[in-house]
Amino acid sequence: MSEEMDMPQRCPVLVAVINNLRDFEIARDQGWYRIPVARAPRRLGADYLAFYQTKAFGAEAWAVNYYAPVLRVRLARRRDLLPAEADHPRANDAYYKIEIGPLQRLPRPIPSLRLRRITFICTTLQRLLSAEEINDLWLGSEEEECLWTAFRENGITAERRWGLREEDDEEYTVDFALFCREGRVAVLCEETTWQTGLVLREKPLEDYDLNTAGWTTLRFTARQITRSLPNCLAAVRQAIAERGGLTPLPSPPNHIEIL
Repeated sequence: MSEEMDMPQRCPVLVAVINNLRDFEIARDQGWYRIPVARAPRRLGADYLAFYQTKAFGAEAWAVNYYAPVLRVRLARRRDLLPAEADHPRANDAYYKIEIGPLQRLPRPIPSLRLRRITFICTTLQRLLSAEEINDLWLGSEEEECLWTAFRENGITAERRWGLREEDDEEYTVDFALFCREGRVAVLCEETTWQTGLVLREKPLEDYDLNTAGWTTLRFTARQITRSLPNCLAAVRQAIAERGGLTPLPSPPNHIEIL
């Protein structure tokens, strides 16, 4: 395939959360979605917007099911976007109004196997159309991608970019989180500089802080991952075994029609 033909697959996509039916209806019927300026990702520009639906959507929850082309982005006050809520505490706050084209259903849902909370994911159209689960969407360093592929091929269920705070502060995430019956394992890819599309990770995660929060930490350098991947996997398997094995994933909801 020529580079020109492949370009559409590289189109940037922003995956955003949508947690109530009203906002879904606005996106579907009125063609726009809002993001508070104060909480927007640093890289807002995208050719497509995709939606991660939460528990409010019943059997279609905890998955990305729809996406739409981005037509225009402009600034607006919340009171102008939602005039019926002019007395809302954030009525005067600034929002990005992302105007979109018609919603399109993905060829297959992209579920979160652990029914996790997310904020934003910056990805590509190629990943959006080929992802089997939510963790496939993240774009990582070469070493991180190598480790993720190895986890999948060896049946090691992990969560990527797991937030260490309730608000999922992207500055405090572990590259991979492994949930075991007797604890949690954080796997960090060291000596790499990856861009989440939100922030460049600059704040170091200290083992003491992770251990205090109940995590066991494994750190692998880029050299270890590229030259001694089997040893890295052996260390991960040992950590999992010492903590009683991985916990089973919850059963995903059955897919239903909303459109």
